[in-house]
Amino acid sequence: MPSSPIDVLARHLEHVTVADPSTDLLDLPTLAEVLDTVPDPRSRQGRRYRLGPLLALSLLAVLGGATSLVKITRFIAGYDPDLRARAGLPGTVRLAASTLGRLLARLDGDAFDTATCGYLALLAACAPPATTDSRPSGRTELVGLAVDGKTLRGSRTSEGVIHLLAATRHDTQTVLAQRQVEAKSNEIPAFTPLLSELDLTHTVVTADALHTQHSHARQIVEAGGHYLFIVKGNQPTLLRRLKALPWREAILNDRTDEQGHGRREIRRMKICTVRPGLPFPHAAQAIQVKRRRTNHKTGKTTIVTIYAVTGLPPGRVTHTQLAALIRGHWSVEALHHIRDVTYREDDSRVRTGTAPRIMAGLRNLAIGLARLIGWTNIAAATDHYRSHPADGLQLLGFTT
Repeated sequence: MPSSPIDVLARHLEHVTVADPSTDLLDLPTLAEVLDTVPDPRSRQGRRYRLGPLLALSLLAVLGGATSLVKITRFIAGYDPDLRARAGLPGTVRLAASTLGRLLARLDGDAFDTATCGYLALLAACAPPATTDSRPSGRTELVGLAVDGKTLRGSRTSEGVIHLLAATRHDTQTVLAQRQVEAKSNEIPAFTPLLSELDLTHTVVTADALHTQHSHARQIVEAGGHYLFIVKGNQPTLLRRLKALPWREAILNDRTDEQGHGRREIRRMKICTVRPGLPFPHAAQAIQVKRRRTNHKTGKTTIVTIYAVTGLPPGRVTHTQLAALIRGHWSVEALHHIRDVTYREDDSRVRTGTAPRIMAGLRNLAIGLARLIGWTNIAAATDHYRSHPADGLQLLGFTT
């Protein structure tokens, strides 16, 4: 039996760096088995290849930068026929892009997301912490989990475009859960089922103002987690109460000064303890963040004030960690940027059925695996696996 992905990942992260990809890379021989748990919509008669190995090799193609079905099938066809046969695909079969597209369009999107996100969750759980910031003595470190949605602009269905809501870890950009938002609805009803299967113990769920809902806060706390929600005009009473707090008298709890991407950004954070007066379930602290951003090219300066509420009790995390949780929520936007820029998701011509959702899931899986392996630049990772396909094969336990 092959090694479990958890054990191999732990060995890889301990002994191997990206600069030495030929040495016992992250070995995922069970990934094809995980993907084989997705129900196969094809008739048993006439099947020429198993679903799991096909999806696994499709993942390797995406990891190597494939942005379309044609490029995926070309990538798979480029392997030696004997190797494809060992992977579970007959060596004499050349897969057509149209055939792959019809298959992906008929897959169960929920089952696919459950399999791939569960797999990433197991791997992320054994990865070492991304930071070594000090935390209050005797306290378990908390993990940030960002909930945010993304529209697949290239998708086309009878009811419009596909919109996905995902829960993503701040530190590793691994998507632990994903659901499709119902047509003619919004993200709010999808929030509860998205998190219902996750263990939220030692987790801080962060979300933008849309999800600053009483029911969402209660769900997270009842599941053993904590929340940190942005507050805007959709909660007018709560926002008014937050603005009325004595911020002028509050001390400055954290300040950051960062430069990059042609701008300088200064963040100043203040905290007020509010329990039990704030009209929001389990609210313990209110947060004000003033963000001053200067564009070096234009010289223009903008100042934005952001308010947030959290169920974290005072002292549960340091002020620096709390500020990092607020900033960390926007790491999900970085994930979306990678999918749009590196993988050209918004330009995708994969439009019908569940195929756009499956492709988004493959991109999430590729990015998550690359991050867990140790890559900090996903574009560099795709260049590497495109140029060194043998290293990609080791992800499935195969060698050339």
